[in-house]
Amino acid sequence: MSITLIIFSSSVLIDDIVSRFLPFFKEGEEKEKLLPLALPSYERDQLISIIGNKRSIGESLKLLFSELKAPRGETTFIDPFCGSGAISRIARNLGMGVKANDNQPFAHLVNYVYLTLTNDDLSQMFREMGGIDAYFSLLNLEGLYAYNTEEPLLGGYLSHHYAPQDDNYYDGQKERLFFTAANARFFDQVRNEVERSLDDEAERAVVIAALLYEASRKANTLGSFTAYQKKFVTEGSLARRRIVEPPVLRVPTLVDEPLKRGEVSLMSAADFLKSTSGDICYLDPPATVQQYGNNYHLLNTITIWDNYRPSEERDSEGNLLDKGGIRRDWRQTYSPFCSLKEADLAFVNLFGSIDARHIVLTYPAKGIVEIERIYELLEPRHGPVTVIPVAKRNQGGRQSKGKQNIEYIFVAGKMGNFHLPVESGIELLPLVERLSNLTDRLFKTPQSLPDYPFIGGLILDGLPPLEVLLNKEVEQLEWEVEHLEANSCDNLDEGLKVLVRAILDPNQSERGKLERRLYPLLRRLDEKVKLERVLKELDWAGGDPSVAERLREFLVPLIARKN
Repeated sequence: MSITLIIFSSSVLIDDIVSRFLPFFKEGEEKEKLLPLALPSYERDQLISIIGNKRSIGESLKLLFSELKAPRGETTFIDPFCGSGAISRIARNLGMGVKANDNQPFAHLVNYVYLTLTNDDLSQMFREMGGIDAYFSLLNLEGLYAYNTEEPLLGGYLSHHYAPQDDNYYDGQKERLFFTAANARFFDQVRNEVERSLDDEAERAVVIAALLYEASRKANTLGSFTAYQKKFVTEGSLARRRIVEPPVLRVPTLVDEPLKRGEVSLMSAADFLKSTSGDICYLDPPATVQQYGNNYHLLNTITIWDNYRPSEERDSEGNLLDKGGIRRDWRQTYSPFCSLKEADLAFVNLFGSIDARHIVLTYPAKGIVEIERIYELLEPRHGPVTVIPVAKRNQGGRQSKGKQNIEYIFVAGKMGNFHLPVESGIELLPLVERLSNLTDRLFKTPQSLPDYPFIGGLILDGLPPLEVLLNKEVEQLEWEVEHLEANSCDNLDEGLKVLVRAILDPNQSERGKLERRLYPLLRRLDEKVKLERVLKELDWAGGDPSVAERLREFLVPLIARKN
């Protein structure tokens, strides 16, 4: 296979690089259309969408990290700007030791849950309340009661400062419309209940993380909390329906042992790098003038829950002067990377403080600092530098073309055997993308393909190693992808039946792993009738009675709570 690297020099034009290599690296933020029976995925579970998130190029980064990680021994992955944690989750799932950091309290809490805890931890929580499923059901019931109670909530914070008094009659000039009144009451009730009843740090974080995700989904905004939209509902808009429908807190989907527990920090990236070194340093610094503390102030307030009082000052007509209600202390997390004047020096200081074998940096073409300038700063200290352009697809709507929709991946440090495909690789990458869409799917019958990490033959738990995929003939990989697509379960009922019978089958060698993947799926089922069908499957004559009883003990209370 012909191999090349994309190396910048001062004589190479960005547009030339893009036009030559762009077809190799096309990604789509919402390319994956999940089937209803797709199993909950740790890497994708309850990810909060924030400015500049890298979910759209996650698969490209996963392949890159798998090449850079040490073939033997432990690889330490450091992430100074971890944000939602999407990329650190990928690194943890690849078996690396993750050290992540962010300066926003909401991001620190969410990543504490997803990077340091495991499913075994969840199973031990909320014992006094009957377990995690029982406690989340209780919170959802309490929240739903508040949602349906039209009277003002005693001790309501969001419902008082960031929502109208009446969802049918409201005025966005005189009231803040970040949430519907009903949803604000739900969030207030749950958040206050956490303060009253939970002392354990991990238990509190698990609930608040789920609450933050729902708050981000139910917000009447266009992605940040600096402003709200004028109306909650516009005719025929599914997005608006999402805003008005009641929230549902869901138990996080975490990893199982023996994946290493990560570490999380709450400080500036500069302070973090002063005391942290690693093998791979992933950098995703802010690239716009939008300060994160300003844009996500409400998520930080929900996290801290300090009863911050936004300004209620009004003009002569009673209109709010401070419609955003933004916390005044957001400047404590001010980032120089968001400043047109300070970003260049911030990069100089950043590159001078990194102690790592490899640096992987992602930055958009339309960022504050020019791509050529980043290369000029990075190469002298950490060269050689490889630069990969990746086409980034926006979520929904019309897709922009050209340089404005390009994300650049900088890879610094000696590459060793690292390589990128050209020529025959052009045809392979679309097949790799289709294959990635099959991960966490259920198959009708046990599958057996060399180098594919199946669980019990029924779940594809990730991709084969990159070097294996890229050395396949196009016809062979195409046959494998089409074979798996043809054998994936067609509907939820079929998938549940296959999975439950495999777990009950005494001859299934990996039924313990399959059982652990079943529980998060059952928690996500909203229809009582489907849970009852699973309960009926436990009567299968060929099944292990002890396993059937264990599943029955989990299902019966879950069905009762659906009532």
